[in-house]
Amino acid sequence: MSNAAGSAPPIEVNATHGGGVNGQAVVLVELLRSIPQLCSGEPTEIMRLFVRLDEVNDLKLVMDSEFVIRIMPLVRGSLLRFFGICLRKRCSWAEIKSRLLDEYFPFFVRERLIRDLIIFNFQGEGQSLREYIGQVFQVAKFLQYDATEQQLVDRVVMNLHPRLLAQAVPSRVVWHCDYH
Repeated sequence: MSNAAGSAPPIEVNATHGGGVNGQAVVLVELLRSIPQLCSGEPTEIMRLFVRLDEVNDLKLVMDSEFVIRIMPLVRGSLLRFFGICLRKRCSWAEIKSRLLDEYFPFFVRERLIRDLIIFNFQGEGQSLREYIGQVFQVAKFLQYDATEQQLVDRVVMNLHPRLLAQAVPSRVVWHCDYH
């Protein structure tokens, strides 16, 4: 199963560009260049794009308004209009995320994605544990899934690939009475 939240590696800043506003803008351009343009308005694709954009914005390389301007080439259609409206209204990134969830991810869509990408999302054959755990936590954060960290960890363990689960859990449980 492919990584629904995006299969790209975690965002890392290349420190070779130096500090300052110009260096930060160069780093931002490089990071945005690695993010594929949105091809459809399908919720999973929008979520995948937005999770990556949120990771980049978390680095706080530029102000929210400049960030929105720089991500505009990655989107089109109604999402392009959406970001244009947010830019005109001078929305913060937090406001943009909230509005995006309300507009593009109504309750029934969120519930379907939570079901498909968290509850019944099993680790794929070739998917690393780190990638799988990251995906589940990114989706939960993006969809504002109401679960504790422990509940998410429990869900991840239940949905591990059988080979990995067999390695993690001893094949024979030794009970106290076995020693007598």
